[in-house]
Amino acid sequence: MAETEAARDNRRPRPRRSRNDPAQDPYIKIYDLESGVLDFHKVRRSYGFPDMYKDVDHERAYHVEESLSKLENSAAIIYHRIRKDHDSGKYNFSLDRKDRNILRKFLFVMRYRSHKFWSKYTGTIDNYDYNDRDMLIEFLKQKSITNLRQVWLLNLEVIVRTEIDADGEWLQTINREMFSADASMYVFHMSESYMAFCEPESPKDEFILTDNGFGIFEGPVIYDTANLKSTGADGSLPQLGDPAYTEFHKLAPLSPRLVLILRSNFLRSEPLWEKRRNFFREWKAWPKADSLLQDLPIKPPDVHYWLPGNNSNPVHTLDDKFSFEIYKVKTKQIHMINALLLQEALRSITWVSDESLKRSVQAFLGNPNFMLEVSLAVFPQFTPFMALRYQKQRLLSILDKPYPTEEMRPLEEFDKMNEYLRKERRLQPYYKLGMLALSINLPR
Repeated sequence: MAETEAARDNRRPRPRRSRNDPAQDPYIKIYDLESGVLDFHKVRRSYGFPDMYKDVDHERAYHVEESLSKLENSAAIIYHRIRKDHDSGKYNFSLDRKDRNILRKFLFVMRYRSHKFWSKYTGTIDNYDYNDRDMLIEFLKQKSITNLRQVWLLNLEVIVRTEIDADGEWLQTINREMFSADASMYVFHMSESYMAFCEPESPKDEFILTDNGFGIFEGPVIYDTANLKSTGADGSLPQLGDPAYTEFHKLAPLSPRLVLILRSNFLRSEPLWEKRRNFFREWKAWPKADSLLQDLPIKPPDVHYWLPGNNSNPVHTLDDKFSFEIYKVKTKQIHMINALLLQEALRSITWVSDESLKRSVQAFLGNPNFMLEVSLAVFPQFTPFMALRYQKQRLLSILDKPYPTEEMRPLEEFDKMNEYLRKERRLQPYYKLGMLALSINLPR
């Protein structure tokens, strides 16, 4: 026994991987929209929010993050299987219903844990200024919750631990335990669209990645300028109310050469959905604007049901197979997808090919669909978005500069530029009318 232990001690120890192993946490080229610096950062550093899941009222402080890591691991296995097939030159693959549900759930979690939702639940109910405030107050009473962060954490925990069963029992759990407004959003995400995959037709094109690329949608956003939340008559700044919007497509870039898209069922071509569209148009409930991605050549996957049934009432099981095709999309469509990602980027932009990025940024800046209406530019809430557009335009001029590039804070620069323009005598009448604006699209 002693000899065995001595032999074991004399064996050469296996090398331990460094915590900063590039294979574990690789470097990426990233443009920081907040600082204006173009540099190389680590993925984890670039896209992580420190302690965003920490639940101080729970004996296991990071229990939500631990649960999410399991979901991420499951989604990663599915993703790598898809990526492996794609990299090998295959243009079709299949997923069973269980894996499809995991992937869709993960996409929602990626959206829900974005800065937009995280920050929504960081204040107190006194300064919570959203149109579901009354519903939230009632939910806080029902659940005896005093900290808004607990609502966000609870919703995440319920989503992650509740498996999507084929019989639909998960719906009861979601509606019973989650905040109803967010529960409805989650159910809508899981059921009111179909999944498709696209790749660039040209080898010179690629998709970009942004800090919130898994959490944006494409569709018309309508602000009611006739009914303001605040007119500014009391000395405060004028403010618009929450917009009405329609989600035609949701985007999730998986790699520079592959994007996952969720397309609304209301854009399907089958007679049932055409009938429903006509119904909403008749009642003037259908948006006037068309989808910017309407011409994407995508279709719902073919479904093979494991148990026999009939076409009108198939029997769903977790073993049902969904057969997907990877559709090739043209350069114009790549530019539109990237323009949507650029428009919504708030913190950072990542890419591989400088030339592809240049073309996409130029297409974004020149597309009238992504320009702010003059009637909205007078509202201070759009100032950060106008400053961000200026920051994104600046990217074109620093791609060939040594890394890291010089810092430039967009709001500070925007204020300087505005102050300079205000002194221009020719432009003063426009400022008095509050009508001077930069070109930028509405935030989603």
